[in-house]
Amino acid sequence: MSSRLALLRISVILGLLAGLALSPKLWLSSRVYPFTPVWSFLKPPGAPIDYIVFFAVIALLIAAAIVPRREFWIALFALLALLAFQDQSRWQPWFYQYVVMLLAIALAGSKRPEAALNTCCLIIAATYIWSGLSKLNSNFMGDTFPWLVAPFIGAWPAPAQWFVHHLALVAALFECGAGAGLFFRRFRPAALFCAIAMHVFILIAIGPLGRHFNVVVWPWNFAMIAFLLILFLRRTEEPAPRDIIWGNAFAFQKIVLLLFGVIPALSFFNLWDQYLSSALYSGNRDSGMVYMTDDVFNRLPDTIEDYVYEDGPNRNLLDINIWSYGELNVPAFPETRVYRNVAKQICGYARDGSGIELVIQGKLALVNGNRRSVYHCSGLLR
Repeated sequence: MSSRLALLRISVILGLLAGLALSPKLWLSSRVYPFTPVWSFLKPPGAPIDYIVFFAVIALLIAAAIVPRREFWIALFALLALLAFQDQSRWQPWFYQYVVMLLAIALAGSKRPEAALNTCCLIIAATYIWSGLSKLNSNFMGDTFPWLVAPFIGAWPAPAQWFVHHLALVAALFECGAGAGLFFRRFRPAALFCAIAMHVFILIAIGPLGRHFNVVVWPWNFAMIAFLLILFLRRTEEPAPRDIIWGNAFAFQKIVLLLFGVIPALSFFNLWDQYLSSALYSGNRDSGMVYMTDDVFNRLPDTIEDYVYEDGPNRNLLDINIWSYGELNVPAFPETRVYRNVAKQICGYARDGSGIELVIQGKLALVNGNRRSVYHCSGLLR
């Protein structure tokens, strides 16, 4: 059991290291894309301190992979918390998952490997369930899923393309069912196979053979396959549903149950962040667009102008998500507070704060969904 836990620990750390390596500007201060700290006084430091912190995290991750000593864990989580509080754009789903899994491993320790493994089982299974449920929307079925498979069906006849729209519903239920099946011994082998097959499909769809898109999540998909094999394949004592959901005498498992099993339901009511609710490739997220006049556009640095497109006479469009992808190699954190902060920084290039408009299109939700909000610099700079 301890060897399986060690393998899991190393796999999580390798996944996190890969994510950090593929998105270095997300963690450093030498960038133009604005930071959105949790509290304004927590603004990230400039060079060389930001580099020192970044490479210290890498060094501590390597140290924890080799020798998981208590002092390494404490220093590592302190720095990871600091980085997370300094910029909410860093709250990517893979980062959130990796950190919570490492917390489970560190808090359980070598004396309670079963508790750590079962807690991580809960994280993985719940992620699939909520990810599948989040895809049960018209955007995923009409746009996102067809976009994912378009490289493979582009030349197919129209009836086949019509079928893809209906296959999207099957894909969402397939993912949700795989997550639920991982809880039960009877269905676990089939669920394990289905989950791995899903990741292989995703890697083909967004990898070099498909869209060649969102490179930072490629290693996450490989890591998820590793987690599935380590956590669910031929364990000496196959965990029962209660072992995974509740466990015994490990308080952190109850916290994980809330974070990954219960609270994500609030995202359907716009009461919890989408990226903290396993809303992965759901096609349903808040989007932020900044419209600006030519005068404002001409005042922008070249590094921002590269992501601005003409949208009409004296009207230019900056898609915040495209800017985030282009500079940070990760999608924008899709919440209103982040979009407002980004637009606020753009307002600094406007003369008298005029000529800029932020339009946020809300996601589909059971409450207050699909709302369109418009902001101007006069309201953002208050």
